[in-house]
Amino acid sequence: MRKITTPCEDAFKIVVPVLRLAIAKRLIEKGVPVVKASKEVGISATTYEKQIKMKGEQVKKVNSDEEVSDMLDSLVGRILSGQTVESTSFCILCSRSRRIFNLPPCPNL
Repeated sequence: MRKITTPCEDAFKIVVPVLRLAIAKRLIEKGVPVVKASKEVGISATTYEKQIKMKGEQVKKVNSDEEVSDMLDSLVGRILSGQTVESTSFCILCSRSRRIFNLPPCPNL
C-alpha cells in the first residue's frame, strides 16, 4: 500500500532542509557567526556543519538558480536588517525551489 503524502510534506523532507542550509550559509558569508546563523534558521551549529557537508551540492544547485538566489538574497537581507520574515515568504521560496528537486509545483500558490 502506498503512503499518502501532501506537497508540503514532500517539500518539508526534501526542499526545506536545503533552503535552511542555503540561508544559513549566506548569513555566515555576511559575517554572522555560525551559531547565530544556524539558530536563525532553526537548526543547531552542529547540524549545519554536518548537513552542509552532506548537502553542499544541493545548496549549490539552489544558489545557481537565478530566481531562487534572488529570493534568498532578499530573505537574508530582511533577516540582517531585523525585519520580520513572514511565513508566506518562505512558502513562496519553497514553492519556487520545488522544480530544482523535480517536485511538482505547489498547488497552494
